[in-house]
Amino acid sequence: MSDKPKCTFYGDSNDINGLIRCVIRALDKADMHKEKLEYMRKINREGNMFDSAIKISSNYVEFVEIE
Repeated sequence: MSDKPKCTFYGDSNDINGLIRCVIRALDKADMHKEKLEYMRKINREGNMFDSAIKISSNYVEFVEIE
């Protein structure tokens, strides 16, 4: 994946559900349905901790800081 969709995550740190929703919305907006399904499988299998979810998520989206 060369052009990752942008994801602005502004939830609390350790808010894994907010993070996952942010990434899924970004993948939906970019019409990346195959990647969305792959992401959801990986998160369900490996991403039960916030740190691992961030690592997995960063493979699918580019996180953008709020200014």
